[in-house]
Amino acid sequence: MEERAKELELLKSASPLEMTQKLEAFELHDRKSSQEIIDEVYKEFESAEHMTASVLRPVFTSVVDGLMELGSFGKSMRKKGLTATRIVNDCEAFSYEGSRDTHNDVDGYSEYKNADDNKTNYGEDNRKKYDRDTYEDKGKMKDYKLGKLKDGSKLVDDEYTGEKNKLYVFRDDPDKRRNDSRYDYQAEPDHIVPLENIHRDFKGNYGLTDEDIKRIANADYNLAVTSGKLNGSKLHDSNSEFIEKQEKKGKDGYKLDETTKQKMRDLEAQSIKAIRNEVDKTVGQNLVGKGNVDAEFKKMYGKRKLTDADKNSKEYKQLQRDKAKGIYKDAAGVAAEQAKDYAVGNAILYIVKPIYFELKDCFKHGLIKGVQASSAIEAFKIRFGRVKKFVLENVSGFLGDNVWEFVKNFISSLIEGIISLFVGVLRQVLKVLKEGIKIFAQSAKVLFGRDSKTMTPAQKGDAIIKILGGSVIAISGVGIEALLNKVGIGEPWSIVLSTFLSGIASALFMYLLDKADIFSVKAEKRRDRIVDIFNERIKDIKAATESFNVVAIEALRKQYVKFNGIQNKIQSALDKDDINSINNGLYEMAGLFEVDLGYSNTDEFVKYFDSVDVVKL
Repeated sequence: MEERAKELELLKSASPLEMTQKLEAFELHDRKSSQEIIDEVYKEFESAEHMTASVLRPVFTSVVDGLMELGSFGKSMRKKGLTATRIVNDCEAFSYEGSRDTHNDVDGYSEYKNADDNKTNYGEDNRKKYDRDTYEDKGKMKDYKLGKLKDGSKLVDDEYTGEKNKLYVFRDDPDKRRNDSRYDYQAEPDHIVPLENIHRDFKGNYGLTDEDIKRIANADYNLAVTSGKLNGSKLHDSNSEFIEKQEKKGKDGYKLDETTKQKMRDLEAQSIKAIRNEVDKTVGQNLVGKGNVDAEFKKMYGKRKLTDADKNSKEYKQLQRDKAKGIYKDAAGVAAEQAKDYAVGNAILYIVKPIYFELKDCFKHGLIKGVQASSAIEAFKIRFGRVKKFVLENVSGFLGDNVWEFVKNFISSLIEGIISLFVGVLRQVLKVLKEGIKIFAQSAKVLFGRDSKTMTPAQKGDAIIKILGGSVIAISGVGIEALLNKVGIGEPWSIVLSTFLSGIASALFMYLLDKADIFSVKAEKRRDRIVDIFNERIKDIKAATESFNVVAIEALRKQYVKFNGIQNKIQSALDKDDINSINNGLYEMAGLFEVDLGYSNTDEFVKYFDSVDVVKL
């Protein structure tokens, strides 16, 4: 704009001989600027700034997301759907003239972790205290031990050491070969996975009742007969925990040979797998109203042993349905709290985005210059006014959108919560199915949503590919966390690492997609960027056209009037044969055309004539 104003000023004072040249230079200046703009756009898409936005920023925010998992503040923010990645991305994309989209887009891994946190909170509120009497089934443990007796034998095998016929079953009938005053060789049933560990792992699972947990914990797959000596030393440790402690104690520890260690580890692995399978089976049956309610039926009807008729009775089936309703009620309550948290997070982000925009604009264009204010106070008023205007003008749309968003988040959280009740492979399968449905819904929105008409086929294809890849990589955090747990990295570091590793993978995936440009979307974006710039230039040129025409026409008019005046003077002098007037007219004409003759009157001509060898006329 400043260069254009300077050119116009020069045009006002241009001579007739310079006019054409000035006009041509003016057009060439615009043409050159246009080429520079095209070159700048291409550089912009390959610049370090573009790399920073597409790779460095997502990677950095992913690392921040991971580190925030170490503190309660970070977890609280994640519960509201607010991660560093989402906050930065939404704020960077915001403009007052841009989209008014206010949805709360929570990634699959965050939903997964939020569901786990919800279960933890449920357990703390409802089953925080561990009571062994609640979960130990002495009758089942006794039956298991007696079941190991062989016909005609009083001895049983030690399932941990593998020794045959080593342990006696009854205290009043000990093995007479040993002086066993401490009952070191008496057979005792041990919980391979301790009851306290099972309570810790499943106390937050509202798909299981205490009776369900008790039945799962005391099943045959979690019991092993071993000596009173080993069992007394093991106490409340799991097999792997017991082995690790004894190895650390060295010579002072319980002597375990390598065969015993391996058997104990194998039994623990088999037990954990069986427990998870039984949990999934039990949760599934409870959800469909087919769960086990034997204990509840016995309490209600004073039964000691249930018959098939009892289990097929209306009363038994009603208890099963009531159990299912209770689970869904708990799940709905948890989902409602989660959806409420997401709504709070959405409200926070709704206000933060315009504030971030103003702060960014201050750094980029200056506090005062950015809004063309006369003082800092006026600039603050203008900027605060813009934030206030945006918030108030869009609040009705925001509230309307978020009523629907609350419903969607409630449904999503409800499904995620129910999926979280499963603990084995089934949970992973259900999670993938849920994310698949979400991908389908998002893709349908791209293809048929309200913004689809403004998108080209290439842009739609690119958006769907990014939705698919982004969702798959987001839920890969679940697999990464499981892998880290498997190699011995537990919480919270497994969550920290999986959070930013999945975030980094997502950022790199998006970068590779951008470089590959499968649907040539980058070319379209460059074209659109150039079109936008030239549209602005067209507006600028149109705005300057009127003043340009006025200046050029006025300059030409003045030159024409002056030229005619001088021409008339010369013609009149010729008619009168007045050589002095003719000379003066010619001097004026030379001045109009800005021709440097070296002289401007007769006296100067005489001096000039005497001083040069060749006279220029």
